[in-house]
Amino acid sequence: MKTKLIIFLAALFGLITIAKAQPDTLSQGLIADIPKWMAEYHIPCVGVGLIENGRIKWIKNFGDLQNGQPAPNNTLFNIASQTKPVIAMLTVKLVQEGKWNLDEPLSHYWIDPDVAGNAFTDKLTTRLVLSHQTGFPNWRSDNGENKLQFIFEPGTRFGYSGEGFEYLRKALEAKFHQPLNVLLDSFLLKPLGLNDTQYWNENLDNTRFARWHNGQGNLYSTSIQTPVSAADDLITTVEEYCKLGIYAMGNASLYTKKEVRVKENYYRGLGWGLVENLPDYQYAFEHGGSDIGVRTMAIFLPKSRSGIVVMTNGDNGIFIIDRIIKRALSQGNQLLATMNKTENTHKRIVVSENIIQSYSGIYEQNNGKIMKVEKEANGVKVSGDGLPTAVLFPESTTRFFLEGYDVQLEFPDATSLIVFENGKQVLKMNRKK
Repeated sequence: MKTKLIIFLAALFGLITIAKAQPDTLSQGLIADIPKWMAEYHIPCVGVGLIENGRIKWIKNFGDLQNGQPAPNNTLFNIASQTKPVIAMLTVKLVQEGKWNLDEPLSHYWIDPDVAGNAFTDKLTTRLVLSHQTGFPNWRSDNGENKLQFIFEPGTRFGYSGEGFEYLRKALEAKFHQPLNVLLDSFLLKPLGLNDTQYWNENLDNTRFARWHNGQGNLYSTSIQTPVSAADDLITTVEEYCKLGIYAMGNASLYTKKEVRVKENYYRGLGWGLVENLPDYQYAFEHGGSDIGVRTMAIFLPKSRSGIVVMTNGDNGIFIIDRIIKRALSQGNQLLATMNKTENTHKRIVVSENIIQSYSGIYEQNNGKIMKVEKEANGVKVSGDGLPTAVLFPESTTRFFLEGYDVQLEFPDATSLIVFENGKQVLKMNRKK
């Protein structure tokens, strides 16, 4: 009797997957169409998990891993920035247990030498880190030099920052005298029974790992060995991220307070992006991952206890992710329209071929990442390390936009380019040739 009770409770909280024996109409449609989309966008492996009524309804991995090996349903993906909400869940768990304070200055435990002596350091708190209000750039290298600095006063506005999460990691490790991976394992993963969610380690099953591919479907030479980071590079399966989503939906009130507005109907809570004003009075929390050869997305709707997790190992993954979300979720179109909506209207204009040709070339970021810019019919085609292969259209003689996404490319002069996402500069690259 005791064993049956344990199984029932585990299933209730999403810790045991009870999947349908046969796929339904939606799943059958995805099974038929996803391989076609993979071929169109040159993506070797795609994993999809659907959640319904607080339980995992269906999971399938498509494509191949190394040497033509079919991808098993427990394929391991690097999930890039989808790491951040997992670290947020860990931190909130520590707060619940009285071991951490959301609003205590992080300077009590850690001060980065680059900002020591700056008055803003005492304003940094866990709440501001988890809601991206630290005032840091995404990465310190984005400033054109490898030095951390504030670009606005903490707590005054939204500014997506991986550096903020790394700052929190160092404060946590200093307080608890344990590395982040041990804290994550002890307080969140093991209690939830998650054994495949991990950072790189020597025991990782490489045969199940979906290696990274570029926009043409070619394998990157990037090593599987990735560092322990609060912002990036956690490794997991579609099933286990679904379970993390079910856990988060069961504690939704902890993560869904609107900490800062990003744009209309889109906010940041603790670790998650929040989408409001969906049909049937629903709201969603979401987070994606984007890195070299990685594109992932998770969307959870706490009121209906439903959601979707999609993972890919290709730079063009965003395009197939959007198709899957629109097909799988009745709110999919509105969700994506809200998340990708630009604050300003972008209208195509015609620019002379000579101007567009003048921007063609190879550009390089400080960290060595390369972007190739080519002339396309009244537009520029971009590709490169960690970039989807896409065409952007001119809205002025120096600025181009990606239709359907809040992404713009600006050429301030003949020697550099700047990438903007959600109205904010995310990186600057200098012309190499």
